[in-house]
Amino acid sequence: MTPRFPSTRLIFAYVTLCIAALAPTQISAQAGNTLAPSIKAATSTVDLDTREIVFTGNARATHGGSVFLADEIRWNQASRIATATGDALLQRDGLRLLAQKLTYNLATENYEVEQVRFGRDPYYFSAQQLTGSEETLVFNDAELSFGEPGFWTPTLRAKTITYSPATESIKSSGARIGLGAFQFLPVPSISLPLNGPDLFEITVDGGASSRLGLFARVGATVPIAERWRAGADIGLFTNRGVMAGPAFGYEWQNPDGSRAFGRFTSGYIRDSGDRGDLGVDVLDQRIGNDRGIISWLHRQRMSDQLTLNGEFNYWSDSEVLRDFRSREFFPVQVPDSFIELNYTTTNSVSGIFARAQPNDFHEIRQRLPELSWQFLPTPFSNGIIQESQSSIAVLRRKSPGAAATISSERFDTYYGLTRPWSPQSWIAITPVVGARLTHYTETSGASNDYTRALGEFGMDAQMRFSGRFDYQNELWNIDGLRHLITPKIAYRYIPDADKGHADIPQIDRRVFATYLEPLGLGSRRQIDDLTRTHTVRFALDQRLQTRDETYGSRDLVHMNLALDARLDRPVGARKLSALHTELRLSPASFLDVDLYHRATPGDWTLRELNTAITLHSADDWQLQFATHYLENDIQEFIAAMAYRFNEVWEGYTRHHFDSRRSRFVEQAYGVRQTIANRWQVGYELSFYEGNRRESDFGFSVRLDVLTF
Repeated sequence: MTPRFPSTRLIFAYVTLCIAALAPTQISAQAGNTLAPSIKAATSTVDLDTREIVFTGNARATHGGSVFLADEIRWNQASRIATATGDALLQRDGLRLLAQKLTYNLATENYEVEQVRFGRDPYYFSAQQLTGSEETLVFNDAELSFGEPGFWTPTLRAKTITYSPATESIKSSGARIGLGAFQFLPVPSISLPLNGPDLFEITVDGGASSRLGLFARVGATVPIAERWRAGADIGLFTNRGVMAGPAFGYEWQNPDGSRAFGRFTSGYIRDSGDRGDLGVDVLDQRIGNDRGIISWLHRQRMSDQLTLNGEFNYWSDSEVLRDFRSREFFPVQVPDSFIELNYTTTNSVSGIFARAQPNDFHEIRQRLPELSWQFLPTPFSNGIIQESQSSIAVLRRKSPGAAATISSERFDTYYGLTRPWSPQSWIAITPVVGARLTHYTETSGASNDYTRALGEFGMDAQMRFSGRFDYQNELWNIDGLRHLITPKIAYRYIPDADKGHADIPQIDRRVFATYLEPLGLGSRRQIDDLTRTHTVRFALDQRLQTRDETYGSRDLVHMNLALDARLDRPVGARKLSALHTELRLSPASFLDVDLYHRATPGDWTLRELNTAITLHSADDWQLQFATHYLENDIQEFIAAMAYRFNEVWEGYTRHHFDSRRSRFVEQAYGVRQTIANRWQVGYELSFYEGNRRESDFGFSVRLDVLTF
């Protein structure tokens, strides 16, 4: 009789059952076998058809840095493949994958996943299929959400998304980006860092006004390269036409800390408004129909010492931004165009600065260019501190209209010495000496050049006094009081500072300001318009503080008083300057009172008064009443209130009343809505009175600038 041997299948089943009997809920790696996983579960069985050990009930497998959790894990010893099904989870090197089915090859350390979800805050991936390795994850038929998935969540949908955990970057193919289930902007197949520049930028604005009609504006940019985005800015105005122009942005940050950021926007419109709509500009000249803007902003840090910043703003007329993009106009109403390169060390700053005048309706003090070097205050010898600054500039000033252009080439340098001295801990005295030399190669007089040499002598002194009081008040949360008093005296003598006034081109001139200007010769910016100085400045700084559990102490009262006594006053100037008073009261966390007062001694004529009373409760609500008074110019009252109803809705209102003309120049009522913790939509109803370009009535809807 021919002997009968057990079949291979029976032998495998017998051996497997013996293993399962010896360790029914666990298999572990053996010494020298780095490919075997450690698997634990409530129960384990053998599938004789597939020759796999099946672990069920809170199954858990670990291998190297990978951890698997699933309802069921199958282990095939021959192929070294583990298959997890039923709410499968893979954790590896900070990654966390959720799927219905996950297959992991221990030999190659590659895995395949079906119906996968993967998140790394604030990004969420989902796909029908995923193949992965230690270097990359490839999502097929995939979605990438920038935030928790939802209807208002910015979402990128693509045929494939390749994600590199090491570089935190993605590369997509067949991709479009949009909101929720609606993707409307195509994205090229490029590599994009998730932790780098914004992937998508959008601005939405709309509403209605009597001058513009119904209007809507959308600006959007999408990635076109790893560091670049491009798009357009389009505005539709039913009464005026279409304003459109290209837009782009760029941003990058390198491992060495260098980084750059830039934005470019533009717009052109053939304005179809009538003469009343177009009106006149600041020069009282009629505005034409061809109107446009170009705006560029650049910020760059090339190293810890080197920075490059620049702006360019071209307006076809002084009112174009105010008419069509008013929210961008009111913060900065005079366009500026400059570029600045600075190099800093521990005690010096050197740079090149250029300012141009692309618009002819505002006066700009042009620098074409200016080279400067500043030596910061540095100990010199025997307690003496030295500082210096120098500049070479090509200057030009062209006033609007037919006024002649004034140009100048100027060299300027200043050197100063100070010697702080404290005979007692409560007093500090600092003598000051300095010299400033300025040379002009072009003059306003008959001579070809002019050199001015000035000297400075002075002193800064201050005393410090304090008192402590054991005063308690639970209602106002006062835990003791400390009163700090700091009297200050500053003296400067700069003889003949006004010499050469007839020969010096007046470019860097004195400008209107209500505050006290710097006394020091080295701090003066109006180099071409100096006046002789023999002045003593008296100032008094006072603070009343109490203990604070969070910050150690907080100010209950802060008051500053300052006044100049002119020992040798210029023509038309008073012996005493106005008395400047600044006061801030913060008796409680919910109350702030601010005051600025300026009056002339003697007759005590009120020159300026600004006040504000603010009540607030964290981020829940705020109520403010304010006044602005400037002699012969401004007398207005302002009231504003904001109230947060919940995490989604916030309401606000503001009112500006012109007391001189007895009218509300502005009334605004609005609500803000927060959507998906990412968007904020503002709805505002506005009413205006007075001779201004804005309509008497306006309604706007604003989607705040969004980047992700």
